[in-house]
Amino acid sequence: MALSAGKIGLGTFASRILGLVRDMTKAYFFGTGIAADAFTVAFRVPNLLRALFAEGTLSAAFVPVFGEYLAKRSKRETWMLASVAWSILAIILVVVALLGIAVAPYVVKIMAHGYRHVPGKLDLTISLTRIMFPYIIFVGLAALSMGMLNSLRHFFAPAVSPVLLNASMIAAMILFCRRVGELPSEQVYALAVGVLVGGAAQLGIQVPFLKKKGMSFRFRPNWRHPAVKKILSLMVPGVLGLGILEINAFVDTYLGALLRPGSVAALEYGNRLMQLPLGVFGVALGTAVLPTLSIQAAREDFDQLRDTFSFAVRFVCFIMIPASLGLIVLRYPVIRLLFERGEFTRGDSVSMTSWALMFYAVGLASYGMIKCTVPVFYSLKDTRTPVKIAVVAMLSNIVLNVILMQFLQLGGLALATALSATINVTLLMRHLRRRLGWVKGRDIFRSVGRIAIAAALMALVCFVAASFMEVRFGSATAVQQGIQVLVCIVLGVGSYVAFCRVFRCREMSFLVGILRRDRDLRGESQ
Repeated sequence: MALSAGKIGLGTFASRILGLVRDMTKAYFFGTGIAADAFTVAFRVPNLLRALFAEGTLSAAFVPVFGEYLAKRSKRETWMLASVAWSILAIILVVVALLGIAVAPYVVKIMAHGYRHVPGKLDLTISLTRIMFPYIIFVGLAALSMGMLNSLRHFFAPAVSPVLLNASMIAAMILFCRRVGELPSEQVYALAVGVLVGGAAQLGIQVPFLKKKGMSFRFRPNWRHPAVKKILSLMVPGVLGLGILEINAFVDTYLGALLRPGSVAALEYGNRLMQLPLGVFGVALGTAVLPTLSIQAAREDFDQLRDTFSFAVRFVCFIMIPASLGLIVLRYPVIRLLFERGEFTRGDSVSMTSWALMFYAVGLASYGMIKCTVPVFYSLKDTRTPVKIAVVAMLSNIVLNVILMQFLQLGGLALATALSATINVTLLMRHLRRRLGWVKGRDIFRSVGRIAIAAALMALVCFVAASFMEVRFGSATAVQQGIQVLVCIVLGVGSYVAFCRVFRCREMSFLVGILRRDRDLRGESQ
């Protein structure tokens, strides 16, 4: 499982790095201005529906059933199920896309009510939303294909596919923004078209691998297939659960649109930076662990399931806790290095984005643990419990949003999101213990305690190093900023490894063993 997560993480890392380049390019062309705010909301609308009806819920409902077919049914029956699911999803996504284009004005007016006060901002958001709505078709089918390939232990290609979306968006901005118009509100249309092209590429790259595995892309919308009912029964609670999570995003967007101009874009930039370590490690481990958990649950091997879960939580904390503290300590120089150019001005954009990032990073470990905990419920075919807990987290987020934004502005929205994630994972762990009994909680808390101490000492090293370099050498130029960030990261990683050795963190020993085994395997292959 760790090797599978490593393969996914490698592909996801490439995608996230290119995603970072995409955000840097976007910041250069649009900063935190009107066009950036409009694009952020417009892209969020189809993404919301994608998460509801495709990438999140269908994958979570489909993978356990598909895994059961792989384990207990013939290849012919398994690929018949795949064709049926693909065909039905295609129909649903086309209908949703057409309806979305029709009702886009009403949806945008609700999501970005505050935009009406800025001339042209609401109309721009509506136009961009309509252009990008068909993206849901491509990315939804790509997500289902990804679930199939992951279940077949083919991890790398699905993880790399998002690279094509980022590459398409970057190319659209660099090659066509200046040709489309002189104003950012005109240039942003090129970026919207780049999203569509990238979505189509995400789907296209997966098709050959599925064909090679045995998939027959015949149109078979058999609604009476016995597995369809089972998938839908698992999917409906998931839709409700993710719907609740997306309500959180909707509330954040709605309230952010009421704050000073640029708040929505600043929240998006901050969230993107926070998502970098989460996407590389948390999502990768969560994606790798679901097929393993599904097979263990199908075999009723609950001892192994507990071991898998315990390892996943400990390992994600081993990565996320130091990443969280590192982002908090180095947020300002990192944002200046990555984004401070073009339309992204230092005065407002840097300070607003760093403020959002600091509070988002507080919940990084919680986000990662959610990615590893929810798949356990899905593997047990229990999609109701995460929904109930998500309701509590959603209500907590709304209440905290309203309270904290009064004092922290956009930082309050980010902190509310982080705190609600912590509430979410705490309740998930509590219910999981009731469901499975002993889940090695003492081992988890003991490991997390050692990791937290090592990470805190690492953060102190980074803070002292950053402060010294700022005073001694300054950070006026990009080169100085790059040296400062690089030195701090190297010192941070080195000190964290050393402190983990001192406190005997088992996860460090496990990681070293994996790296040595991988090196030995490569040496033998040569």
